[in-house]
Amino acid sequence: MAPEYGGPPAPAELNPDIEVIPVRCPPDDHEVRLPSFKWTGTQEHLEMEIEKKLSHYGPIYRISVFRSSCQKPFMGDDEDTWFAYVSFYSAQDYQKAVSDGVISLGGSQVFIKRKRRNRLSDCVQLPLNKAQDLMSHFFGFNCWTSEVIHMERDTDVESTSILRFVCLVRIRLPKEGLFSDGVGVGEAPLNTDSPLSRGCSFACAQKFAFYSAMKTAFSKFIIIRLGNGKITAEVDTSQCDPFLYDSALDHPVVKVSEIPYDPEAEEYSELLQGISEEELNCLLDASVTEEL
Repeated sequence: MAPEYGGPPAPAELNPDIEVIPVRCPPDDHEVRLPSFKWTGTQEHLEMEIEKKLSHYGPIYRISVFRSSCQKPFMGDDEDTWFAYVSFYSAQDYQKAVSDGVISLGGSQVFIKRKRRNRLSDCVQLPLNKAQDLMSHFFGFNCWTSEVIHMERDTDVESTSILRFVCLVRIRLPKEGLFSDGVGVGEAPLNTDSPLSRGCSFACAQKFAFYSAMKTAFSKFIIIRLGNGKITAEVDTSQCDPFLYDSALDHPVVKVSEIPYDPEAEEYSELLQGISEEELNCLLDASVTEEL
């Protein structure tokens, strides 16, 4: 059974040779800073170059580059000056980058610094494409499969102008023998101008519900990296979904193959059809008295 993540310290948290990497947005203290440096190319090429230089430490969650608002005296007024922040999923990868301390960008040496200040932020779900990329990095291409277990329109909550669907998906890691269920909600404006517009509204709401459920299912996986380089996974069972799934939802229609027939019961039912409510109450009272 998978251990609950977020409760009492697990053995992986007590062993420095084992690292636990949730499939969620990394905390702010996994981010390094690249201070002022010269770059004469475009911002897109700069981001690609930084990823090329730093990705060998480990998978990167986010690269943020900025043009400096003030020029450094030693760089000259005619130089393009930039700075950047790079966020890693893994604390160990972050430490390795800081330990090396320097990379080459645009022909100059750039120091890798610890970020000065860290914001307090909750560990939120990853965008679906980043969650898939992270799992593929550690477990290989096509390491997971997904299936829609249930898709239902939520008419109890939606309004006349909003269409709402609830979706349950299951993601499996076949090699690890694990699966994770996720529930998602999708809403879209209900357009009734034409059958085509109405169909687009239904498709959008279902698509949003599916994406939301996939993000939730991926966020329950925990990647465990052992000291010998082996990678395994667990499922965070402490996370709760908005509602509990009932397997009966998969087969909502009950098929009746045989109905017992009792002629005496039918005859008794015909006798009661013409009786008044007052007479029926008297009969019920008499029956209760006899039982007592």
